[in-house]
Amino acid sequence: MVRKQPTLFIIISPIAAVVSNVINTIGFYFGFWNYKPKFSKIETISAMPLDFGLYAVLGTLLIYALCKRTFRLHPVIVIMIFSLFTTFLEYMALLFGLVKYGNGWNIGWTFISYSIAYLCVTAAWLIARGHIKVVK
Repeated sequence: MVRKQPTLFIIISPIAAVVSNVINTIGFYFGFWNYKPKFSKIETISAMPLDFGLYAVLGTLLIYALCKRTFRLHPVIVIMIFSLFTTFLEYMALLFGLVKYGNGWNIGWTFISYSIAYLCVTAAWLIARGHIKVVK
């Protein structure tokens, strides 16, 4: 995908990383979750590989799927599929003890947070797409 759509990746991955970083910072601040390894001074450091790696790539793949219409589904359904998949990945991390929830947070709220994040990335794409050419 990066070779076929380098501009899309260059534009969307930083947006997805920023959205993820903001949501994770809020979650850590209010004690909704903790990741392993846990750092005592700056807890959000443990989420950086996810913020700048996994979530940036998944956000870009979402926009790529929406642009290419690979699934031939309504965009809201595609966003929900991506949200479910990401929630499933986090649920697996929860089962293996890599994530710990607190202050009333649960897997349902996780799904909602991923849906909001993907909607934010999609909104940013809708704003930026007038300036970017995507090859079909």
